[in-house]
Amino acid sequence: MFLWLCCAVIALWMGLRHIPTRWDMYRPLPELIALIPLLWIPTLVILAIAIAYSSWSQGVIAVLLLCIQLLWHSIMYVDLPKPLLRICGVSQRRNYHKQRPELVPSTNNAQETTTELSTSVLHVMSLNCRFGRADAQSIRKVVTSNHVDVLALQEVTPELLDALESAGVHAELPFTVTGTSRDDDNGGSNALLLRYEPSESSESSINLPAAAVPAATLSINNRKIRFASVHPKSPGRGGRFWHQGISQLGELGNYDETSYTTDSPNISLNDTVVLGDLNSSMYHPVFRQMLQNSRFLDSSYELCDGYHRTFPSSWKGVPALIELDHVLFTPGVYPIKLVPLAIPGSDHRAVLATLGIV
Repeated sequence: MFLWLCCAVIALWMGLRHIPTRWDMYRPLPELIALIPLLWIPTLVILAIAIAYSSWSQGVIAVLLLCIQLLWHSIMYVDLPKPLLRICGVSQRRNYHKQRPELVPSTNNAQETTTELSTSVLHVMSLNCRFGRADAQSIRKVVTSNHVDVLALQEVTPELLDALESAGVHAELPFTVTGTSRDDDNGGSNALLLRYEPSESSESSINLPAAAVPAATLSINNRKIRFASVHPKSPGRGGRFWHQGISQLGELGNYDETSYTTDSPNISLNDTVVLGDLNSSMYHPVFRQMLQNSRFLDSSYELCDGYHRTFPSSWKGVPALIELDHVLFTPGVYPIKLVPLAIPGSDHRAVLATLGIV
């Protein structure tokens, strides 16, 4: 009886992945959904107990549950047929970046203040700074060694910005756009630090029920690419605010329909890259719906090389278990590489991404 109860709990828990989008705002559902990728652990325990006690019926159910979980995990590693993707609630990968020509590194000097760039690749990084406690020297080392062009920070404090300047980050990234400070900032402000002078910038580019979203536009190869640092509220700060913050992200990808390129009608001359701790994953219905209803694509999913887990990062002896931090992009940009990096002082791993420009 106990094994049947355990199987039922696991099955119901797994079912939360496909509840109607409007339901996942009710706590503790967001937190439970975030943990679904880890349910293979208790399911394996149930299977082991079932085998040990010759409880074959429960063992068969455990195997079926594991098969479903394996299907969900596999979408991050392999290209599945459309019917299976439909069952999993995700769209087919674009895979257009696989046919792109060899990348040409940036020819712009790090200290140039030009507003027009000529490059085929950019290095960007996102980090939740945990109430401003992230180590500034460690951030500088990563920025320098990886030639980061755009650094998106969340949970930033004035003290951290001062520490970054003292550490020498501004020598690499001299242009800063900080989100407008609000009373309801979730852990601090958002900020963008850039290697090149933006042609446009905004301290609050979209009205989210969370910290203001700073945005900066770089002119690259006669195309305008907007970068935004985003941090929707965690469910602990209100399930409705969390849900609204994620569902409204798609508005950042809005574009002028007259700005399509003539050679590639699916690619706009105006594109957007969103970086940040989005407090959600492909398992959350609201996150998948936001992707389906917008121009945005998720770098981790599109790369098809597995999860890029970012949380937790500060628990001793515990590896990062879930993927909460993302790099989203519209089709004029494409991901080449995505690497999570541990930064002392933060409870999230940084996400370092190499992006190609179409």
